Amino acid sequence: MHRQLKINNSFFSLIDIEIYYWHKLHQDDYAKGVDHKRPYGQLEMHRYGIDFSLGNNKDEGFGGILFRGLYDFSANTIIKKSHIVKTIFNQFVLGEKNSFELVEKNVPWQNVFVSERLNLGNADVRNKKQFVKRKYKYLAKDKRIFKKYEDKEKIFKNSDLSNEEIKQILGYSISK
Repeated sequence: MHRQLKINNSFFSLIDIEIYYWHKLHQDDYAKGVDHKRPYGQLEMHRYGIDFSLGNNKDEGFGGILFRGLYDFSANTIIKKSHIVKTIFNQFVLGEKNSFELVEKNVPWQNVFVSERLNLGNADVRNKKQFVKRKYKYLAKDKRIFKKYEDKEKIFKNSDLSNEEIKQILGYSISK
């Protein structure tokens, strides 16, 4: 079953997400880089995309799922991190009842692949060193998405895909 983000009458697919989570049994200090004060399920929109809160309990765990890329089915375009907030706000109508929900609806791509999260910064502490190379970035596996996708070679170089799969998607080889 696949899902799409529905905002009023517009549909979007999540095509690029990153997961950040800290728990005493999973001490990913990259999750500490963001001040996770929001309760589970709340959204925060910022320049890197939309952050869906996974909770804020310092004893039980906290973190978020960062939506870094969307596919707009109405315009058949990719919306990258810095434009996600603007695109979503533009779907809302002032003075009207607006809806924002995740609905069951198929997407054109059937698979995803994983890669390392991007732009994490300095991994100089123990609880960052062990998580800097973890593959917590999930992307839709479809060549249409990556024609002009920002950081695509870095994403593919640090992915779980074989060189042949990368060539099928990008149309050319890169060295891993």
